Amino acid sequence: MARDAASMTTLRPVRLRTADGKLLSGVFRVPGAPTAVMVINPATGYRKDFYGPFAEAAAENGWAVLTYDYRGQGDSARCHPRRETARMLDWARYDIPAAAEAACQAFPGLPLDIVGHSIGGQFAALVNPALPVRRLALLSASSGYWGDQSPPLKYFAWAFWRIFGPAYLLLRGHIPKGVFWRGEPLPPRVWADWRDFGINPECFRDAIAELGLTSRYQGFRAPVRAWTPDDDPIANPQSVRWLLERYENAPTEMKLVSHEDAACGPLGHDGLFRSKLAEVFWPQVFRWLSQDAYRLSRSG
Repeated sequence: MARDAASMTTLRPVRLRTADGKLLSGVFRVPGAPTAVMVINPATGYRKDFYGPFAEAAAENGWAVLTYDYRGQGDSARCHPRRETARMLDWARYDIPAAAEAACQAFPGLPLDIVGHSIGGQFAALVNPALPVRRLALLSASSGYWGDQSPPLKYFAWAFWRIFGPAYLLLRGHIPKGVFWRGEPLPPRVWADWRDFGINPECFRDAIAELGLTSRYQGFRAPVRAWTPDDDPIANPQSVRWLLERYENAPTEMKLVSHEDAACGPLGHDGLFRSKLAEVFWPQVFRWLSQDAYRLSRSG
């Protein structure tokens, strides 16, 4: 464990064990007296370190925050990507539930807030229904179907699924980090699942139904709010609305974030987590997530 003197949060590296026996790399950021616990589900190709500033700010506001890497990604990778057998569906049915379970076990009795970025929001409903989920914040989370995305990126996405990606798999055995993909290298079966979601208008819904997990979405009843930048070509209003409809029995709402009003330059698909929005946007998320606690304190 290490002490961050500037923010006075304790950093606790952890290994998270999944139901199928895999170990994931994670880090807790813990304030002196946490009032809730937060799990941040990453986007495809993003390491847990990317979410460090947001997690630190959340810890300063009272959350014990868990960031982690999916199997085959970041510090959870155990071999070269071309030899990795992980699937994106493994992230959904094993890794995301394991992170939420570990957070609640580490801080029993505290409410659980989930923050999902992109794919991390698509699969957030798959946590154990018995966990004390208070609220779910979706930041740039949406359908992954290329046809719902905004031009010109939607045309690049089509080419990525049908031309560039297959070529990389043929030549390299995985999707490397480079010109056409700027995230972490992707194992072949992760990319194959992602491609299936990307070219299917129903995105991941069919795969979830085949796994018998649709009931997790039907049973998810915690409030859900989606924030998306108005210049995000992936999580635009149409694709965000599709995802919110999957949370059919939860109270849901969508908020557009104007990149001009934020006055921090372009935001795109990952700008909501960047430090330039620490003062102008992150407090909105923290206020909404802790709204129930605030009401309870006022009523007391």
